[in-house]
Amino acid sequence: MTVSIPISELKQRTGLVVSRAVEHREDIVIEKYGRDYAVLLSAQRYQDLIGAAKNRVRQRLRETQDVVYAATEKIPFDEIDEIVQGAIETSRRERTIQP
Repeated sequence: MTVSIPISELKQRTGLVVSRAVEHREDIVIEKYGRDYAVLLSAQRYQDLIGAAKNRVRQRLRETQDVVYAATEKIPFDEIDEIVQGAIETSRRERTIQP
């Protein structure tokens, strides 16, 4: 559950607000001048979010890997290596040219 509170309430009741985030597992959106400013959440909730994000990245990498394997299964390794090395060199040149 997400709850919004003004930053002034956080200043006045920091302990209670933190307890809400930890004990009640609420995501607290801190507002400053009526706009979202920061988010307070428990360490466990933070770890859950980080874990979920890492899992999504791993899944995308696996899917991409499958596509690459399927697309390159008939291309000799030396040719793939040559293409990769060329792309690396091009990328390095482009990075040194840009200010």
